[in-house]
Amino acid sequence: MIRSPRHFCMELLHLSPQAPPKQLLASQFPEPADVYICDKCGRDITAHLHRRRAHVRPPLGPARYVCRCGARYLSGANEWDNLSDWDRRQWLSDVGLAVIILVALMSFSILLYRAFLHRSTMLVGCLVVVSLFSIPLFPLFAAILAIPFEIAASIWRTRVVTKPESK
Repeated sequence: MIRSPRHFCMELLHLSPQAPPKQLLASQFPEPADVYICDKCGRDITAHLHRRRAHVRPPLGPARYVCRCGARYLSGANEWDNLSDWDRRQWLSDVGLAVIILVALMSFSILLYRAFLHRSTMLVGCLVVVSLFSIPLFPLFAAILAIPFEIAASIWRTRVVTKPESK
């Protein structure tokens, strides 16, 4: 079989037609799928459902997602109050890392201020070079600095906002 040059280019660039994304009803979550749709209204709620992944902690968030139509689904996330002691220690170790990063950023800012204040071109040059190499790390810094706020939001949702159920 002779293949056209266009077909060869499509395979080389991985542009060949792919199978359509697999859709499942949200009640079948956590079965693997690309898109989860609400059982009642048909709305795409994939962004609100979190499948488990190996070697990755589940995100902190509400354990159930409520669709706009009122249907309730397990979200795959955990709240702080539902975590084991080991999981809580893991999250708190990340808070310690966030504190260390904040101290490092604060000391870097103080050094930069003092370098400009004393007009030290050598120190300013060194700090500029260091900051250029740390630019790719800024998304990681932002993600780590958000962890204490995620924990606080989870505690707020479970202890303050949630009303105790009457029996």
